[in-house]
Amino acid sequence: MLITSTPCRIVFMDTIGSRIQTRVGELGLNLSELARRLGVTPQSVQQWVNDRTSPRGKRLEALERELICSKEWLLFGSATDTALGAESQSLINIPVLDVELAAGNGTSIDTESVKDWVQIPQDFLWSGINKNSLVVVSVCGDSMLPRLHDKDQLLIDTSDKKPISGKVYAIATDDELRVKRLHKRTDGSWIISSDNKGDPSYQDEIISHNNFERLRIIGRAVKVLMGDI
Repeated sequence: MLITSTPCRIVFMDTIGSRIQTRVGELGLNLSELARRLGVTPQSVQQWVNDRTSPRGKRLEALERELICSKEWLLFGSATDTALGAESQSLINIPVLDVELAAGNGTSIDTESVKDWVQIPQDFLWSGINKNSLVVVSVCGDSMLPRLHDKDQLLIDTSDKKPISGKVYAIATDDELRVKRLHKRTDGSWIISSDNKGDPSYQDEIISHNNFERLRIIGRAVKVLMGDI
């Protein structure tokens, strides 16, 4: 999880693969030993180092522990205040909400509050994103695989509530929080869809145009804090 008690300063430096390789060398390890400690195959670690895939969720947390570094540094690369110079002015603070979005059949809504902050470079976003309306929430479940994984940290633009067919949104239905893809049908109704089509328990839901008010759109999911949606 990209959560810090005190927001750390983050800038882009090389790639996550090169940073893993750097820490492995500094600690006197090799990739096979790192794989053994993490409980993954050496091929998986090699793919991370080659930037073919990226560690997520529990794997990222395990890397933080074994490489004795922060997740923020692994994801973005960090520098000292003096090294940042003018670049520090382009960092933005984003609140981390104490709430999980279920990538499954729904999680009941509890008190939604800011539990922490994460600081990311403004260049991490693209034009048109309202930085003042961004929040970070956790994904819970596997219904949005392969794009969203359990424990992923998801950026939500809470100012973007007008649904666009085919996009992913944080939604609330019947007091349950979920992250789903919305598709509009020709008759004006909407399909609430999961990306994980391999699991028969995740069936499409249809909301008619007349019942659309049942669906509260919290905001559009714009980015995972280590990749795109």
